[in-house]
Amino acid sequence: MKPVRIGIFAIIAFAVLSHGAVEPWARGILEVAAGILLLVWAVLFLFAKKESPIVPPSLVFPLATLTLLATAQLAFRLTVSPFTTRVELQLMLSMLILFFLAAQAFRTLADWRSFAWFLMIFAFLVAGFGILQHLTFNGRLYWFRELKYGGIPFGPYANRNHFAGFVELTLPMSLVPLLLGRVRRERRAIVGMLAIIPLSALLLSASRGGIVSLAAELAFLALVLILRRTAGRHLVAGGVVLLLAFLTVSWLGVNQILSRFSSLQTLEVTQDKRASMRHGTWRIFLDHPVLGTGLGTLQQVYPPDEPF
Repeated sequence: MKPVRIGIFAIIAFAVLSHGAVEPWARGILEVAAGILLLVWAVLFLFAKKESPIVPPSLVFPLATLTLLATAQLAFRLTVSPFTTRVELQLMLSMLILFFLAAQAFRTLADWRSFAWFLMIFAFLVAGFGILQHLTFNGRLYWFRELKYGGIPFGPYANRNHFAGFVELTLPMSLVPLLLGRVRRERRAIVGMLAIIPLSALLLSASRGGIVSLAAELAFLALVLILRRTAGRHLVAGGVVLLLAFLTVSWLGVNQILSRFSSLQTLEVTQDKRASMRHGTWRIFLDHPVLGTGLGTLQQVYPPDEPF
């Protein structure tokens, strides 16, 4: 199943580097790649010399149930937006396929170690690219693609909060083994560096949610170490990693992080704002040449300036 594992690695890398695969062209390539990879697995499975049983992961059943529910909504027209439901259903099927293939391709300890090393190295490279882009930012993604809808990018993501979410998902692959003492002595420096750069990039992205989530993760890991009664031995490694990350951020610039936390804004929508939004929505429909005729009657029954 080595070709399947390589294919999964390639799809993960493409999804991240294509701005999180949020645009239609990137989602289309991801969905087609998942289908092709499923076909490759089926061919390898049918012509394999050694029999290998299919092992469906336990989480595949609730995910499949959710997929069937969305399919039924689309088939019986129970959805408000059939187009959106169909688009999201296609993405859900692709994720379900990749989840199933990962369970078939990664079975042995060696397989999962290769997966862990891939994520650590890939996160290190993406984080390094994010730091480099931050230091030489010219207002464009990859230094050449303009941001049509604005945003504050970091790395390949148009939204720095999405980059922080990426680091939150990949950082435990390098940080947790260090804290639990599961890394060989000769590899600790390498794994430590693979953790320091993503951690520094996360802090440098100045994502408030990412930094708060990181603090929660570190608190949980500290609790686990205390319960395992191994905190004294392995917290030193974690402390060194955190110290080096903070020193890196301080060297690159810490003012942006402090300014982000000092400029918290209240995002609650007031009653006046809600009334303004309702009035604007009604205005859009009433100005429509077809919908305006029917909605003119509804406006008399449900005035837009009064709550329903």
